This record gives sequence, C-alpha cells and structure tokens, in this order.
Amino acid sequence: MGLPSEWPLLLADHSKAVEEYVTAAERLSVQAWMRPLAPGKWTPAEVTSHVTEAYRVLRAELAGTSGMRLLGSRFQRLILRHTVLPRILRGRPFPAGARAPRETRPREIVGDPKVALSSLADLTKTFTQELTNQVARQNVCLTHAYFGRLSAQQGLQLVTVHTRHHARQLSPTL
Repeated sequence: MGLPSEWPLLLADHSKAVEEYVTAAERLSVQAWMRPLAPGKWTPAEVTSHVTEAYRVLRAELAGTSGMRLLGSRFQRLILRHTVLPRILRGRPFPAGARAPRETRPREIVGDPKVALSSLADLTKTFTQELTNQVARQNVCLTHAYFGRLSAQQGLQLVTVHTRHHARQLSPTL
C-alpha cells in the first residue's frame, strides 16, 4: 500500500502542534494548572486530559474498537464534513459552543503537569507510530463523532489542528 506522499509533512506538522501544546502548558504555574481558563471553562489539567483522551480513543480505534460514537444523523454529519471540517483543517477556529464528544471529555485529571505532559507526549508518539505502520500496510479510516469516517490523512490533520487549538487556549500568544 505505502504511505501517501504528504505523510512526512503531516507528521512534522503534528509533531510541531504537540510541541506547541507541551510548551504552552509548561509555561503555566502549578497554581494555574488547576485553575479554570475562564469562568465555566476547563482547567489546563482538564484540557490536557481532554487532548489525551482524544489520542486514546484514536489509538483504541486503530486497535480494532469502534472509535467515537457517531452523533447526529448521517445527513448532519455529511453537511458538517463538507462545510465545517474543511474550514477546521485550514486552521479556522472550532465552532463556538461545540461540545467535546463524550469519549474525549476529561476523565483522569493529573495534578502534576510534568507527569500529565510526559504521558501526553508519549501517547502522541505511540499514536503516530501505530497510525503510520497501519497506513503503510492498508487503508485506514478514523471516526469522528461529528464528521463520520475520515481518511488517515484527514484524521491526522484533525488531531493536529485540535491539539494546536488547545495549545492556543493555554497560551493565547501562540
């Protein structure tokens, strides 16, 4: 099967997004780690848990589970896939008020930023290695709750943009 020609660029961009996230989170004080980013919003620890859960559900799908549960009707996902997804993949903001899919909501809140960020970094490396290995051998699709089945390229792009989106939340200067 072989890897798509753009794969090395997608991996490099993903790695850069993870680095941006970790750098932004490392700049926070220990006190800020457990303080909501704004009233009614998640703390950086919860945001990190959310980003971590996104990678966990993707890895689980690569291992053969069903991935994210699809939300909305097939028609709604089709519309979102052809209107919202392309804008997000071009770097436009995620829609305001969009809820995180249940599978990616914060679960394990790690109070020590170094532990949480080290775990996230390890998880992202494992995910990209597993994804790359599978893409080299076969056609791979990843499921997103709102967009449905995505190609491996789209899935990697979306998780890259998602990680970068949350890096910007932690450090608005990025």
